[in-house]
Amino acid sequence: MTDTAHNSLKARLVTGSAVGVLLAMVMAGLFIGNLYRVHTIDRYQTELDHHLGELIAQIAIDPQNRVHVTRPLSDPQFTVLHSGLYWQVEGAGQRLHSASLRPDARLAAGPDDQWLSSRVAGQPVDQRSARIMVDGRPLIVTIASDKRLLDEQIGKFRVDLTLSMVAMGLALLGGALAMVHFGLSPVRRLGKDVDSLRNGETDRLGNDVPTEFAPIVESFNAMLEGQAQFITRARTESGNLAHNLRTPLALVIDEAEQIRLGGNHRSADFLLSRCRAMQLQIDYHLARASAAGTRGAGTLTEVAPLLAQILEAMRRLHADRALSVEIDIPDGLRLPCDRGDLAEILSNLIDNAFKWAFSRIVVSGGHRYVEVRDDGPGIPPKQRAAVLGVGVRLDPATPGSGLGLAATFDLMRVYDGQLLLDVAPEGGLRAEVRF
Repeated sequence: MTDTAHNSLKARLVTGSAVGVLLAMVMAGLFIGNLYRVHTIDRYQTELDHHLGELIAQIAIDPQNRVHVTRPLSDPQFTVLHSGLYWQVEGAGQRLHSASLRPDARLAAGPDDQWLSSRVAGQPVDQRSARIMVDGRPLIVTIASDKRLLDEQIGKFRVDLTLSMVAMGLALLGGALAMVHFGLSPVRRLGKDVDSLRNGETDRLGNDVPTEFAPIVESFNAMLEGQAQFITRARTESGNLAHNLRTPLALVIDEAEQIRLGGNHRSADFLLSRCRAMQLQIDYHLARASAAGTRGAGTLTEVAPLLAQILEAMRRLHADRALSVEIDIPDGLRLPCDRGDLAEILSNLIDNAFKWAFSRIVVSGGHRYVEVRDDGPGIPPKQRAAVLGVGVRLDPATPGSGLGLAATFDLMRVYDGQLLLDVAPEGGLRAEVRF
C-alpha cells in the first residue's frame, strides 16, 4: 500500500471491508459446506438403514426350504446393474443379491451395527451388515452404497455454494463501498468548506457536520475567530499608534518651519530630515501591519479581476503618461495570498512600472507567480538589493516615497515567497513575485 493509500481514510475503510467480507465468506462457506456434508452423510446412512430394515422384513423361507426375498425393495436402483445401491443375503449355503450387483462381485460382511468402507468390483462403497435368524437359520444381511454417489452430491453442492458465496461477497462488498461513500460524504463536504475558506468565499467552517467532527470544527472556528480578533486588535493599535505619532510629528515639523523662518536653516533642515525619516518609518510599518494579516487562513486570490481594478486605478493616477499595457494572465490563475496583500503587492510593482516605463508595460503570470516588466531604464544589478530598503530612491526627482519595493519585499517574506528583480526582455525592469 502506497503512502497516499495508507493515509487515505477511504482506502482503509474499503480495504477493511473487503478483508472482512472475504473472511466472512470463507468462514461461512466452510461452515455451511461441512454442515451440509454431515447432514447428507447422516441422511444417506438413515436411508440405507431403512433399506436394510426393509430387506430383513422381506426375507422368508419358501416351501422348498430355501431363503428368498419375497418382493423387490422400494428403491428401483437396486434393480439397475451398477446403479450404486446393493444388497446381499448370505447364509445356510445360499447367497442372494440385488440385480444391481454383478454375480461375481461380493460384499464382504462387516461387524453388526457399524459402517464399514470397503470395495466392490474395484469401487469404494459404504456398507453395513446385520446378523439375523430366520426360522432358526443364521443369515448375514448387507446393504451398501457407492461412495461416489455421496461425493458427487456433496461436490455439486460445494460448487453451488462457492458460486453463491462469491455472488453474496460481491453484493456485500458493493454494499460496503456504498456505505463507505455515504459515510464519507460529510468529510467531502468538510473538504469543500475548507476550499471555500481558502478561496476567501467564507470565513468559517459550516456547523452542519457529524457529531464526531463537531469538536474539531468548533475548535478550528474558535482558532479562526481568535486569529481574526488578534489581527483586528493589532491593526487598531497600529492605527492608534500612527495617529498618536503623527500629531506630535506634525507639531515638530511646524516648529522646524518656524525655526527656518527665524533664520536658523541648519537646525530646521536637520529637524525636517529627521521628521521625514520618522514619517517614512511610520508609513512603512503601518502599511505592513495592515496588510500582512491573513496568511494563516491559506487564502487563494484570483489574479485577473484584481489586476483589472489595479490597472484602472493606475491609468487614472498616471493619466499624463500614454503607456501601452499588455496583460498575459491565464484564466482562473489564483495565488496563495490574501486579496488585500496581493493588491498591495501588485499595486506597488505596477505603480513602479508606470513611473519608469518609456512606452510599454507587460504584466504576465503563471503557476504561483506574477511578473511586471517595463521598457524603462531598469535597475543596475549593484543597486537591486539597495532599493529593497525602506525609503531608498534611485532618482529623488521622480515622485515617490521609496516604500513600494520595500513593502513588497517584506510582504513576500511573510508569505515565504520571493521578490526577484532582473532585466526585462523589453530592456527595463522585470519584477517577479513568486509564492
